[in-house]
Amino acid sequence: MGLNTIYESNQKQVLLILSAVLSIQSCVFAFEFPEPITRCHFADEKCMIEQAHKLFEKAATGVPERDIPALEPMKLDKIEMLGDKNSALKIDLIMNDVEIHNYTKARVISIKGFSKNLSKPMKLVSQNINPRITIKSKYKINGNILVLPIRGEGELTMVLDNVKTRFSTTLKVEKRDGKHFLSGDTIKLETQMDNVHIDMTNLFNGDKTLSESMLQVMNENWRLLSDDLTPIINKALGNKVKELLQKFFKDIPYEDYFLTD
Repeated sequence: MGLNTIYESNQKQVLLILSAVLSIQSCVFAFEFPEPITRCHFADEKCMIEQAHKLFEKAATGVPERDIPALEPMKLDKIEMLGDKNSALKIDLIMNDVEIHNYTKARVISIKGFSKNLSKPMKLVSQNINPRITIKSKYKINGNILVLPIRGEGELTMVLDNVKTRFSTTLKVEKRDGKHFLSGDTIKLETQMDNVHIDMTNLFNGDKTLSESMLQVMNENWRLLSDDLTPIINKALGNKVKELLQKFFKDIPYEDYFLTD
């Protein structure tokens, strides 16, 4: 065998080794949290809350390595509420092209539920407070509020003040290739707020007098609308959050979530 042949053979071996090393590194790096998010010691709630704030900040502009689009604003396709004909709120409301602004500005106050016992599902519960959330959408409405008829089609803006959210999810544990992975099983959002201000363009085909009177009634009785609409919005948000969590944690083993003690 000539020297050139030996040299070429050695080159190929080196390239193969380098390729293997890079492949291994890619797999390892796939398990890393996006910067600046870092791991915490197990049950270090203060650290987890700090990382949750970093995650919100990161998610606001998107996490492309996890296929997560920018969440500022968070976009939902459609929200639909069919009014209870036996209640004071008898309206059918359809919201399209929904945008939720400032959702990522929440201040997390509690995260609990991560467990070392991986033999059963975990229940993760977190709580946060958001000083103001704005919801914008196209809308179509028809029905009655109290005894007053309402109809219109245009732009809707809802401003929610001091929103307190309790987020609970049951996480299933799946084992793959000797590692444990979490996936969202059920997700529930519960919210309370101090006030909701509602504005709608083109109510009653743009009749200013009727529009202003109806908006005054709606804003004075905001809780009436909020009590029926909030659970529907929360359900849509829960589905969105579940989808995002699946993308974020799909290839990060639970063993890599925390620093070793």
